[in-house]
This record gives sequence, structure tokens and C-alpha cells, in this order.
Amino acid sequence: MDRKKFLTYEQQIDLLKNKGLNIPDPEKAITLLKEHSYFDLINGYKKPFKAEDGNYKKNISFDDIYCLYCFDDELRYALIKRIMEVEIHIKSLLSYSFCEQFGDEEAGYLNVNNYNYSITSNQSEINKLISIITDLQNKSDSFLYMKHQKSKYGNIPLWVLVKVMTLGNASKMYSFQKPEIQTKISKEFKGITEHGLETFLDILTKFRNVCAHNERVFDHRYIKHEIVDTDVHLNLNIPKNKNRYTKGKSDLFAAIIALKYLLPQDDFGLLIDDVNKAVTELFDHTNSIQKPQLYNYMGFPENWLEIKDCKVD
Repeated sequence: MDRKKFLTYEQQIDLLKNKGLNIPDPEKAITLLKEHSYFDLINGYKKPFKAEDGNYKKNISFDDIYCLYCFDDELRYALIKRIMEVEIHIKSLLSYSFCEQFGDEEAGYLNVNNYNYSITSNQSEINKLISIITDLQNKSDSFLYMKHQKSKYGNIPLWVLVKVMTLGNASKMYSFQKPEIQTKISKEFKGITEHGLETFLDILTKFRNVCAHNERVFDHRYIKHEIVDTDVHLNLNIPKNKNRYTKGKSDLFAAIIALKYLLPQDDFGLLIDDVNKAVTELFDHTNSIQKPQLYNYMGFPENWLEIKDCKVD
């Protein structure tokens, strides 16, 4: 198969026109292609507007694609802001609970025996995590607060080190904690089991990375793992297929559900307001994509707004 060749901006516009896309203002379109690239803007957001023959559906314009792109941008900003709040909270709880049991010497968090190492399947991953943590320690000169701790006290306690850990690192660290530490942390959140928190952190890690790398988020699916079934699934009457909920398991709505449990109620309400505002603005600017179609991509049930006041136990 021949690789795709370089095309000038003018050639890119001609290609889109030949595929049936309406471009009323070519100069504006070229400006947007320069700002965002053909790959990110067109390849990333064309799918809802394409027909089965590969051409664009009737009356689809360049602006329709750009509206969807802007909508996804707003989702990313709203989502990553709230995920970062959870990240800070989890790191604080994790470092406190660990140090309370094993002390604040760095030898404590570098000792495999202070993790759930008795489970054979955990061992290689725990070794890998400790290797990552050691690498972070070795970069202490790059961070003034770590350099200060190391030079003055000869020790970098976990509550300092967690600041340079990723959410993925913290998520892994939680998953390998001894049961009593997992229980203590999970009890800080209403209605969450130890395993449930593990699945929530896992999917939020994935969506945080998607947002941070400006990847498409509205229709993202995390194919490796799913969150646990929750009261939200039940209370919103999400349908099942072969005893599995059809929405809110590995899609964007699953991340929203995770945030429902991990954010303070007011902050979660603000997130839902932000998402709803983005949805409203999208449909104010284009009628070329319908709500059922959009919600299907996002994994949102039609009554998704009810999650704001949905009770969890």
C-alpha cells in the first residue's frame, strides 16, 4: 500500500473538496490547518461526518468538523482539571497512609516487603515500580524541593517524592499496597471498595494521558480494563447486554462516574456544568451531528445529567 504523500495546504483543501466537504472560506480553512494540522483536525474528527463510501455526507462543511474539534478541546480542559484534583488527593492519602505504617525513610518505600509482594503475579510489577521510583530519586537535583530534602536530611520522604510521580505511578503504587492501607485510603471515599478505587484510578490515569497529549477524548475507549459496576449504573437504568452494562464501563462516561465518586460534590457539579455547556455550545453551532449519535460516541446515556444528583452508597 502506498504511503500518503506530502500535500500543500492548497492541495489539502482540494482533496477535501473532492471528497464532498463544503469549504465556504478556503483561507480560514488553511489558517486552521496551519494551527492544528490536517492529521489532528481532519483525520481526528471526520468520522461522524463521513458516509460509507468514504466521502462526506451531504451539506457537511469544514466548520462542522472544527466545531467538533473545539467541543473535544473543551472536554479535555474540563476533564484534566478535575482529574488533577483527584491526583493531588490520592497522592496525599497514599503518602500519609504508607508513611504512617512504614515510616518516612526512603528505605521504606523502596522495600518490596512493604508492598503486597506475597502475590506472585505482583512481584515483577512491584520491582518495576520501585525501579521507576528510584529513577525519580536520582533526578532529585532537577527539583529544588527534592534537592533540599536530600542535601539537608539525606532522605526524600514519600510525601515529597509523590509530587514528581505521575498519576499512573500513584495508581500502581496504590494497587500494590497491603490490604490494610488500601482499605484506609478507599474509606475516604463514599461507596468505594478497594478494588473499585483501583479501577477508578486506572481509567482516570488513561484519560489524563489522553487529555495531556491532546488526543481525541469524546469517543475514547479504554480497551484493557473496565471500572466496576456502581450505583450510578443502576440508578441511571443503564441497559445491559449479556449481564454487562453497555455504557459507563470503559468510555468517557466511565471516567465521569469515577470522578463522581472521587471528587467533592460541588466540584463534581461544576464538572457536569462544564460538560453540559460544551455539549450545548456544540449543538448551537452545528446540526450535522445529532445528540443520540454524540452520546453514543461518548458512552453517555440520554439521562446522563441525572448523575449530578445521583445518590451513591
